Amino acid sequence: MLRSLSSITRIGRVSRPWVRLSSTKVPFDTEPFPFSRFEPCCSDQAEQPMENGFVQCAKHPIPKVIGKKVDMTTELRKYDRSRQLLVCVGEDAPEWHRAKVESVKDGLIHRLQEEHKTWLLQGNKSTNPAILLTTACERPSSSSSEWPKCDILMLPEFRRFPAVDPASLTSSSPFIKTMQALWKDPTTQDLPDPGIPYESMDDVDTLVLVCTHTMRDKRCGILGPLIVDEFRKVLEEKNLLTTKGGKVEVWGVSHFGGHVFAGNVIIHQKGLGGHAYGNVRACHVPSIVDRHIVHGKVIKELWRGAVTNP
Repeated sequence: MLRSLSSITRIGRVSRPWVRLSSTKVPFDTEPFPFSRFEPCCSDQAEQPMENGFVQCAKHPIPKVIGKKVDMTTELRKYDRSRQLLVCVGEDAPEWHRAKVESVKDGLIHRLQEEHKTWLLQGNKSTNPAILLTTACERPSSSSSEWPKCDILMLPEFRRFPAVDPASLTSSSPFIKTMQALWKDPTTQDLPDPGIPYESMDDVDTLVLVCTHTMRDKRCGILGPLIVDEFRKVLEEKNLLTTKGGKVEVWGVSHFGGHVFAGNVIIHQKGLGGHAYGNVRACHVPSIVDRHIVHGKVIKELWRGAVTNP
């Protein structure tokens, strides 16, 4: 249900202070994950391993030219994020045709970046090293809106701001005041009224986000859609997708760092927060669904850090 401005609550207002989630507090699975990084479930015996260690999978094959460019030995770089904004541009938006989604003029991400630049030029700066992660998402926006109007999802709050119009965003608009508070400190709980209605996503408790950004990097562009398809297949079989009466959605998103560690996945789950994984293959998806989504356990072997707190 959309909240009117008269009844809106400041986003994320809680009584406790925000504390960055350390790895010692992450609910890692105590059972070993059945696969190492980028390991296939069914090694193709007819194929020789590549120099980087890539082994083809007989059940889930991927182009060798892609597999040999994946780094599966360097330590996985960890995230230092505290919130994520998903700009729901849909599947066919201009953003997908650019390596940098923020370069599309008149787009919502471009508008937010321009306002951020203006804010910095005015002498403002961040007081917290944590980063606000903003990505394009193929999730469709409200049926009544057309690009460049897009829904914005704010995580970990699981809030949807429907059909935000880039043309309405100026330095004096309430939503930009909210963004300024996040640019200053992405961990803040003291956010001003955004000035537009929002919807609590009560029908969704888990968002699976997979980098599918072909124009940024072919590794994610090839591996990402395979992983998206496998997640949807496995989740559909378990009746966990929202389309089957469940509360899980799976979407492709733009680049969020570390394409050398493709496939890259972020899972946001209410009560567990957002967690990033690297070197994921379609082979791993059934186990990730079982361990992380069903049982709420984070997989240490593939973990790239916490993207948001619970």
